[in-house]
Amino acid sequence: MNSIRDKIWYFLADSKANEILSGLIVKKYQRRELFLSIFLALATSSSVGAWAFWNKFPSVWLVIIAISQFLFVVKPYLLFSKYVKIFNEKSVHWQHLTVQIEELWHNINHNYVNEKEASKLYFELKQKTLSFNNVPDDIIFFKHKKQQNEAELECNVYLTKI
Repeated sequence: MNSIRDKIWYFLADSKANEILSGLIVKKYQRRELFLSIFLALATSSSVGAWAFWNKFPSVWLVIIAISQFLFVVKPYLLFSKYVKIFNEKSVHWQHLTVQIEELWHNINHNYVNEKEASKLYFELKQKTLSFNNVPDDIIFFKHKKQQNEAELECNVYLTKI
């Protein structure tokens, strides 16, 4: 059975990993939004500026216009900006929680609090996660395996410094 000290340590590790993961997901969707917007802007502006090129390669022009029109129509349904907003908020919540757990870890590690006090604080902090560790129904939560692996690596670096 894990001691409260162990539980606090694992909670700190999970919190930091979730903080980093949320930030990485924000960056992922910000990049997607940026690249999509740049592609649509280039496709729109190139239609006028490179007319001589398009006369020589009409099939390339047709493909670019078809893709850009498709992306323009589906862009509102991709919800990139909503993912950015939600995971940015999550990242901030996880950052605050990580600091609080790190403080609790420090206090129990240096015997500034006893196990009973630490246990009470631990469960209060666990309760906090219920208020922000959910995803709205209109958002599909994908696995984000690459970001998860990166977050775990960054978290391990963080934990070795404590």
